[in-house]
Amino acid sequence: MSQSAGDKSLFAGLRRFFATREGLLVLVAVAILTLTGSFLYLGPFLAIVAFLLFGLAVPIYAGWKRPRLLAVLGLTALLIAGPLTSVLYVGTVVRVPSASADSSSVAPYGNGGPVLQGAQVAPFTSDGNGPFNFSVTVNPQYLPANASGLLWLDLFVSTCPGATGNSSPYCQSGYPFYSFNQSLTNVSQATVRSFSIHLPAPNVWWWQMATAYVAHGNGSIVWIFLAPSSGYSGIQGPISGDFLSTVSIVLLPVYIDMLIYPGIVFFLGLIVYVYLKRRQSRRAAGRATPPETPILAGTAPGRPETGPSGPNERACPNCQAVVYANEANCWKCGAALPPVAAAAGPALPSGGPPSKP
Repeated sequence: MSQSAGDKSLFAGLRRFFATREGLLVLVAVAILTLTGSFLYLGPFLAIVAFLLFGLAVPIYAGWKRPRLLAVLGLTALLIAGPLTSVLYVGTVVRVPSASADSSSVAPYGNGGPVLQGAQVAPFTSDGNGPFNFSVTVNPQYLPANASGLLWLDLFVSTCPGATGNSSPYCQSGYPFYSFNQSLTNVSQATVRSFSIHLPAPNVWWWQMATAYVAHGNGSIVWIFLAPSSGYSGIQGPISGDFLSTVSIVLLPVYIDMLIYPGIVFFLGLIVYVYLKRRQSRRAAGRATPPETPILAGTAPGRPETGPSGPNERACPNCQAVVYANEANCWKCGAALPPVAAAAGPALPSGGPPSKP
């Protein structure tokens, strides 16, 4: 057997298996795992493509073409993938300690090294509300030449990523926000500074640190913030609360993103599939309908439903609708019509032909 024939046989076997109830369960599991993995590791946009492929295209190819069944399959995958994604996201991302962060070493924020170095929080997770210790090494020796000296050290903690105040364009107002301050006016060499605080539980927190100096040239205050490698304006952590409480926090946002992106596009794709399927059915029905018999001169164009009204019409034996004599099927019920006997001309009266007057 050639490789091509073997591949065809394998695909045919898989298609026969997926057409069974057990195969349908496997398709549902594949759709769930594909949606979960792509959403978690590739993001919601690429999850759209993966879910359309394994949640819609593959089941249709396997023979499951009823729209209602496809809708149930997609909805089941979304409902199960939401909690599964949340649990994996919390375990592999949210509760994993963030790397320590430094400030920029480039002027005007630094001069050959970071002014704020190795900022971190410990512990990163706590079943209670703390205390959490935020620490950083302050390096005044890396200040630019025109700096007056360090003024203070600020710590900002919030549930809004990178927030340094009570309002942010990225979060709805009313989020928890805490600010702490220490003076650095007498710091002239590298030193470790820290804050020990309690935070309400359960919550997923973000934080940021900043120091400042006065530029001698124009007297303006220059702020120096941490620049975490994650690309966010803040550092994720700490986590106050146990594992399940963290899952309950991220579950709703995950569900919303999953329904908005893969979910809505999936059901839009299903609507398109239903439309194409119905259009194909209408076209097939149109090709199967016999051509309409032309109306003979002297006959009515309409089709009355009671009683033949002319020599070119007859009654359907099934529903009694009036049809043309030479039609093969009833226009109303679709029943097959018996063939019409060939015309033999008018019957002659007994005794021979009539005599001429």
